[in-house]
Amino acid sequence: MNQQEEQLKDTVEAIRVFLPQLIQACSKLERMFYGPITNELWSELGEVVEGIDDLYRTLTSICDETKEYMDIHTGLTIENAINSISEYFQSMNQCVDAKNYVGASDHLKYELQSVFQQLSNCLGPSSIIREQQYEANMSFLKQFYPKVHTHLEAVTVDQQHYRVIYSKHGFPNLLLHEEGHDVLLYSQYDPMNEAQWWADRLASKVESKLNIMIYGLGLGYHLQQYAQAYPNHQLSIYEPDEQILLAGMSAIDLKTLFESCNVTDFVVGENKSLRDRMFFRFLKYMKGDPEIIAISVYDKLKSLDKETFSNDAQYAIVNYYSSLRMYNKYGLEWATNSMNNLAVTLATPSISGMKNKLEGMTAVIVGAGPSLEIDIEYVRELKKHAVIIAAGTTIQSLLHFGVVPHLIVSMDGSEANYNAFKDLSINHIPFLFTPMVKYKIMDEREENLFHVHFTSDVITKGIMALTEKDPIFTTNQSVTGTAIQAAIYMGCTEIVFTGQDLSYPLDQIYASGARHVSDEIKDLTIKSAVLTVENVKGGLNRTNNSLKTTLADIEELLGKNPQIPYVNTSENGAKIKHTVWEPMDKVVARLSNNIAIPDDFLIKQIRDLEGYDERRIRSIRATVYQLPEELKECEQLLRRIDQSIEKVQGLSITHPQKAYQAFLSIDKDWRVVVDSTVFNSLYLMIMRNDLSAFERDLPELANELNLINKSKLIRELMQPLVHKMLEYCPSIMEIVEEAKQRVESRAK
Repeated sequence: MNQQEEQLKDTVEAIRVFLPQLIQACSKLERMFYGPITNELWSELGEVVEGIDDLYRTLTSICDETKEYMDIHTGLTIENAINSISEYFQSMNQCVDAKNYVGASDHLKYELQSVFQQLSNCLGPSSIIREQQYEANMSFLKQFYPKVHTHLEAVTVDQQHYRVIYSKHGFPNLLLHEEGHDVLLYSQYDPMNEAQWWADRLASKVESKLNIMIYGLGLGYHLQQYAQAYPNHQLSIYEPDEQILLAGMSAIDLKTLFESCNVTDFVVGENKSLRDRMFFRFLKYMKGDPEIIAISVYDKLKSLDKETFSNDAQYAIVNYYSSLRMYNKYGLEWATNSMNNLAVTLATPSISGMKNKLEGMTAVIVGAGPSLEIDIEYVRELKKHAVIIAAGTTIQSLLHFGVVPHLIVSMDGSEANYNAFKDLSINHIPFLFTPMVKYKIMDEREENLFHVHFTSDVITKGIMALTEKDPIFTTNQSVTGTAIQAAIYMGCTEIVFTGQDLSYPLDQIYASGARHVSDEIKDLTIKSAVLTVENVKGGLNRTNNSLKTTLADIEELLGKNPQIPYVNTSENGAKIKHTVWEPMDKVVARLSNNIAIPDDFLIKQIRDLEGYDERRIRSIRATVYQLPEELKECEQLLRRIDQSIEKVQGLSITHPQKAYQAFLSIDKDWRVVVDSTVFNSLYLMIMRNDLSAFERDLPELANELNLINKSKLIRELMQPLVHKMLEYCPSIMEIVEEAKQRVESRAK
């Protein structure tokens, strides 16, 4: 900021301070004109005239500079004020000279004071008031939204492109300088009216909803009007541009705004990880169907990528509902797998010993898409110079063509996955598994095994007491994601995809050799694939929601690991973000000069890996051995909770004190249950959806103080959960007894 700008800033600040004083003096003088004409009146008139003259001269001197150094809107307001002051001041003086004091009062009250007030509105409050408001807002964020506060503290305020100005009615507005143009965020007259119109227009879309995510906070007008229209809605607010918030914090009161609205979450900035976690929280705790809306003013801003936000939100919703369905369908099966695989997991090394062991190597992750047939001979040639990784059931197609990969990765816990593996002779091929893989596959494997854990595997996490030192991978939609993470973890410096079509090019599903899907299912899959996705040649391939979600999941994983180049060689497959397309023959030619890789190099490395130390194994075994007794204790507590719930409704009417004690007893017993290993491993896996729903509803139960209402709520919200947990007790007992037997057998 140069000296001229500094002087302008100081002058404008002086005007801000002076205007309220001048308005007050004018208000006093215009009333005096209706009384006797005294020396006091002439004295007051002299001071007002002098003040108006000083203001007029000062405004005239800074008008052009304001347009140049501040903004055109403020400059035009000052220019209009100069013209109006000149006209109305002259008219007032003429009335005074003509002794028309009522007329002078009218000019002063209805014209000059109005000009001064509009000018004061336009310039806004003093810098001291603005600084105090900013600090108050930062204190509020630090107390209630500490992550937002921490994020904002690290951001430099951009006063050049984001400037708060004020409407003619005194409402704060935001002027953004974007791509050489000025953009006003709101109406120059009444932003509240604009926001109210927006909220009213949403009625048919949101009236029946309860949980709403709003894209954009701006200066809060839309949030305020929405909350007034729908006071019971729970609102998650996402502000993509921290500069908008930073600029607005000197002009609006966040504490008052948020206290008047039912805000449950607030995230700021374009960090995708924070945004994704917000989506997860929003979906986890919502009741009914979600609704995501955007404040209309953000359509003006080219710098904000609302389309990406919308796509991410849609992906999160599809992924969330997919997860619900998967846990309903496979929760018990996954729990069985993790428990039955505990013995083999303890007996094999983890991938941790392979950290960065493949540094400098290229990994070729092979899928079973139709394009694999085109590239199979290249894959055979690449095996000499790159690490060939078979993604799950792709091993069928590779063996069909006589190609033996260096590594198989498998994580699918379904019976279909076992059917794909059961007749294959693959014990000689290194095999990376997750404990959630179908246990029958592991029952038939004895050697060349190592494992990795999943973030979603709460059973292994709990029973094995995993720490940050243990290798834990993000759970992906497909085994390809696990293979990618493994290649990165082991230090590969390039990843090539082949057969990863992630769509149905030419209406085909798999390459030859895939035997785990019948022709009937293949035909049905193609017929139901009514969506499309862009392919590597710019055309469109048929796809479905499942494959689109898988593609988005892989793209997200690649985006989180930008340090590695990714090459897509599929001839006809889907275009994959964060990859470059390169024909397979060029890849082979490029890698042909790499050092030759022996067929058994990975086998030798795996055999040298260290397993878990004996002390840890003994501790884990002890945990497994006590699970049956712990489950019996949980079952007894659950039955006691159920009995207490049955009694509490009657007691709440006849014996309130006994009802209160019953609630305390229920809470005490429930805490013992939820602190148990059985709950934090098996129940969390098997009944994930039910427990999430209960967690969502728990605040309603906890906050209800009326004992009669509380007794009704506990029967409605908690008792069905307790009944379902009791129903699962026999199945869980079978699982833990089998796991105990397997672990004991391995220990001998």
